[in-house]
Amino acid sequence: MDTKTTKNGKGKSHGQITVESAKRLQQIYKDNGYDILYDHGDRLNDNVGEIVCWYGDGKKPEWETELSQIDIAVVEPGSKRAIALIEIEETNDTPKTFMGDIFCTLMGDQINFRGSSLPVGRWTTLMVVGFSKKPNVKRIQHILARLERLKPALGTKNSSIGHVLIKTFSDEAKLPALLLYELDKAFKEEL
Repeated sequence: MDTKTTKNGKGKSHGQITVESAKRLQQIYKDNGYDILYDHGDRLNDNVGEIVCWYGDGKKPEWETELSQIDIAVVEPGSKRAIALIEIEETNDTPKTFMGDIFCTLMGDQINFRGSSLPVGRWTTLMVVGFSKKPNVKRIQHILARLERLKPALGTKNSSIGHVLIKTFSDEAKLPALLLYELDKAFKEEL
């Protein structure tokens, strides 16, 4: 398996932290009626595949309409509504990366997983999480404050996403706990 050394000093293959986090979320939420879908990992697993954000009204994303791929989606099985979309930046917390993840998602019109649409709306939380030895809270607050002013002007279907969060982690072992804490808040707000 191809590995690289990340800024956090761990030699892991690209996406390994995402896979480990998604599997942990599956353990917690499988009995609560939610599917955890994720990119990276064993493609024979029904919950693994590309989660594609794209624009337009076509029936499926094309290479030309794809804006981004999301790491993890927490989905209601019956309705396929996306309760949470999670992007994990395993190596950095740069503003450019955070804003790219956020705006590529919000500027889209659809989210798909294996050919099925995952509807988003006010019930959806978009969470971008990046590795950081020292989080820059003021910078994150600045980005989120400006984002809330810009979101309505986008006029895209995905701009209806209700909540956008930026979080950082300095210890990958604590990442699942951070995700669980934020997801628990998102589930409570949905009810």
